[in-house]
Amino acid sequence: MTESLEELACLAAEAVSRRRLLNETYRFISVPSPTGGEAAFAALFRDTLSELGLESFLDVEFADSPSVIGRLRGTGGGPTLQLDGHTDTVPVPHEPPSVDFERDLVRGRGAADMKGGLAAICEAIRALGVAGVRPRGDVLVTAHGLHEAPLGDQRTLRSLLARKVVGEAAIIAELGHANLATRSRGMSIYTISVRRDGPSMHEVEWTRRDAQPIEGVRLLLNALTARAEELTAEPAHFEERETLFVGEVRSGDFYNRVPTHAVIVGTRRYRAPLTKSDVMAEFEELCNNVAERTGLSLDVDLKEVGPAYALDPSEPVIAAVQASYRDVVGGELPLAPAQAVGNAADFAAFGVPAVYHGVNQRTAHSDDEHVSGAELERAARVIAGSIVHFCGADHDKEKR
Repeated sequence: MTESLEELACLAAEAVSRRRLLNETYRFISVPSPTGGEAAFAALFRDTLSELGLESFLDVEFADSPSVIGRLRGTGGGPTLQLDGHTDTVPVPHEPPSVDFERDLVRGRGAADMKGGLAAICEAIRALGVAGVRPRGDVLVTAHGLHEAPLGDQRTLRSLLARKVVGEAAIIAELGHANLATRSRGMSIYTISVRRDGPSMHEVEWTRRDAQPIEGVRLLLNALTARAEELTAEPAHFEERETLFVGEVRSGDFYNRVPTHAVIVGTRRYRAPLTKSDVMAEFEELCNNVAERTGLSLDVDLKEVGPAYALDPSEPVIAAVQASYRDVVGGELPLAPAQAVGNAADFAAFGVPAVYHGVNQRTAHSDDEHVSGAELERAARVIAGSIVHFCGADHDKEKR
């Protein structure tokens, strides 16, 4: 008797080992990989995929941040599912990695964001083999560095996508855990530079208050605050509400010297169909108004971290992940917006539908970054079942 996809998804999920996941995550976070220095961990991840039977290699287009590409060949007749994640962590010190089996926790930089997700990918593939569940379509695994802004600019992933290293759909093993993230706001980092002509001087020699860079900053902050209040007044849920945030204000080098320049830095999050060009025009208008009032020179630099995107709810990958969640966890997995910016928008730009589903990232980037074994297990089980539902599968009873 041939098992249903639901039964095969459950077989694979049952083969997931929580203890092995805790060990694997600990092993992964024990190899540091700050943004721009991911080579050692990329090699470890490549070797791990090879040990699981994938055809795996390093793409060294970016030598210090190589990408990992692995492929598990299917038996034929099914679509290719891509499992994706980033190898870098924020370059912020953390206490040494640790694993506590009694408390069911792994601690250390990257545990939640997102080496736990990469470990879940590996365990999902391992579980398929242990259970004798053979996907019909290929499983393509990609992992890349240069993700975490501002040093990360997604060039590694975008290069893979441009070279057609893609599946027919993708699951990114981060962000979503209690929901299925299928849309998100775009986000850009803005830097506004305010300058005046002439050298620095003592305050008593200065006569033009309006052309003082800090006065320009005051006017700009008023305008930015007013615009931010307009955006937050929108009726949308906060995860989809557009925002304008000021994070840094810098000027001057001594208490009684008139500064020659000032800088404001922050973020602007926006919904589709707005683009980076629309946001740039908004900032240029604000800056032109201040320049006309003060005679100061204002320049805007806008770095796009990720564009806005929204996935069609009818995409097969959505149904696959939701079916897997019902099978191996129970209950429904609702569609929702992603709270942060990730790589699904990059996939969408190249015509590849992508969703987020990984471990709970509540502690990501924090001074106590950690992930539980229960979260790792749930993520691995859902990913394993998603492979079955998306790629199709058969049961090799003898292998099990």
